[in-house]
Amino acid sequence: MTRVTHGLLTTSILVIAGIVAVVPAGAHARLFDRLGGAPGITAIADQLIDRVVADPQLGRSFKDSDLDRIKRLLAEQICDLAGGPCKYSGDSMKEVHTGHHISEAEFYGMVADLREVLKQRQVSPGATNELLRLLAPMKRDVVEHAHTAPTQIAPK
Repeated sequence: MTRVTHGLLTTSILVIAGIVAVVPAGAHARLFDRLGGAPGITAIADQLIDRVVADPQLGRSFKDSDLDRIKRLLAEQICDLAGGPCKYSGDSMKEVHTGHHISEAEFYGMVADLREVLKQRQVSPGATNELLRLLAPMKRDVVEHAHTAPTQIAPK
């Protein structure tokens, strides 16, 4: 190996080592792991449902529901979305939420509660945002828009 080649190799190794040193710890971990693995995700689901059910504005759609089943399926769904070893076994979001007349305000209220639970559990902002990005497409299947007749303009 020539002195120039050896110098370039050494410089390359130092540059790579420097880059690796500035990558935050855990940045390459799966979302599943950053959420605390199965125990962390189970706790997130449990806390979220308990919070939502206790809120008179949000809890109405959970009336007469099997909360333990909902918590289990939510944990399963988050685990699946986050790259964990789970496979979501519940019905589609559309099937589950049809007829509950969930408004956009209720949807965003639950998102706010989820953010708060994640913050309390010290989940990083990056992992929080990643989870919310994975859950966001479900909004169209959860929120039921009120069907109103088109407004007619009176003739002048």
